[in-house]
Amino acid sequence: MIPDSSHVIDEMLRAEEQFRLVVESSPASMVIVDHLGIITRVNRQVECWFGYDRSELLGQPIEILIPDRFHDQHVQQRDQYLTSPQTRPMGVGHHLFARRKDGSEFPVDISLHPIQTTNGVFVMAHVVDLTDRIQAEIEIQKRHAVERLALLGQLAGGVAHEIRNPLGVIRNAAYYLQMVQASLDLEAQESISEIQREVDRANRIVGDLLDYAREPRDNITTFDLVSLIQEICDQQQEKLAANIQFNSSVASVSVTADSEQIERILANLIRNGVQASEGSGWLTISLYCHVHTVITEVADEGTGIDEMDRSHVFEPLFTTKSQGIGLGLTVSKRYAERNGGQLEVVDGTTAGTTFRLTLPIARA
Repeated sequence: MIPDSSHVIDEMLRAEEQFRLVVESSPASMVIVDHLGIITRVNRQVECWFGYDRSELLGQPIEILIPDRFHDQHVQQRDQYLTSPQTRPMGVGHHLFARRKDGSEFPVDISLHPIQTTNGVFVMAHVVDLTDRIQAEIEIQKRHAVERLALLGQLAGGVAHEIRNPLGVIRNAAYYLQMVQASLDLEAQESISEIQREVDRANRIVGDLLDYAREPRDNITTFDLVSLIQEICDQQQEKLAANIQFNSSVASVSVTADSEQIERILANLIRNGVQASEGSGWLTISLYCHVHTVITEVADEGTGIDEMDRSHVFEPLFTTKSQGIGLGLTVSKRYAERNGGQLEVVDGTTAGTTFRLTLPIARA
């Protein structure tokens, strides 16, 4: 029996309508392209996520929804996929991004589904926006990090006190040996000096642990920042045997803050800068006023901080140095903010690294 042609057409139309409804009602973005990568169908979610009207997309290459930097690679992969089309995820092991009409990008997960028709092979891309999922994962990671750091803070306070006592004994013993070192040979004298340097380094680490673990007690006074920096430079220059240059555009400027905390910030920045310069080059400290703030910049002549690391330099336990535990800058930033200021690493085109400390000028 030859089937009634009108019945066949009705079935085809009904199947087409069901397919359209499934695609249109999907919570994910659905994009269908032909074998040339030309968009033939999109659902309303595509319009919502990408900011296009569907009339702007139909007839356009699929690359309109892909960041420019991936275009060439995507064309090759699309042609390769069509040699053996099958249902599979796209870009396994890679981070995928889609591009909106306004040029902004968002992370996506994409699965591909071939559709065999009398007009050839079409491919349906099932696109899921990962923005919320990734943000949720980041929040979970942050919460776990906070919990770990809180535990570290509790442990650090107790451990640091226990370490400081034997360090004091070692320091006193080294001091006694130094007093009688005239009778010792050169090698023994150098060993004593090394003991003192390492005790100082251990004490700084203990100090960082204590500063991080405990809530600081603020002692707010009004003082001259220029004089304080000059004193710090003189002390550190002698202590570190470093080349430190201090330039100030004003003779004096008053700030209302905890001078000890500000001193800790600057001493830490100077010490980091000297270490970054590895004993060569100058460390330049510049002070100038801007509107109601005073800005102090500490610039070294080292190799600089990698761009990928700049956003992490103030995170607890992050360090690019072979020595230290990565709490100095964390504590310094906390001190800056406690005193109404800000500490940041400055983007620059020159070699080295510049840190900028901004503090409010004291009210007259």
